[in-house]
Amino acid sequence: MTTPEQQFEYATSELRTEAKIWDNASTQLGAVASTVETLDLTRLEAGMFQLIVEPYNAVVAQVSGRCREGQQAMTDVGDTLIRIANNVDITEATNEQMFSSVESD
Repeated sequence: MTTPEQQFEYATSELRTEAKIWDNASTQLGAVASTVETLDLTRLEAGMFQLIVEPYNAVVAQVSGRCREGQQAMTDVGDTLIRIANNVDITEATNEQMFSSVESD
């Protein structure tokens, strides 16, 4: 049987593990955004397909922009999970101190 303390440790450990997954996904999405940004065309590169340069570059900008937004959102989720885990640890330590001082009275 697990103690409440072990359950909290497990929960905060899982939150930190999940945060790492979100941070990894954020990094990967950032790499996608960087790769997409290299796909811009100049008129010289487009050659006889001059008409597609502006719409094509607009798509590149939209895709890389959404990737950057997703990257930031994933980072925010990971950061939030870490803050929650830290708050649980702090609250648990505070409660533990409070109850042990009450028990010793």
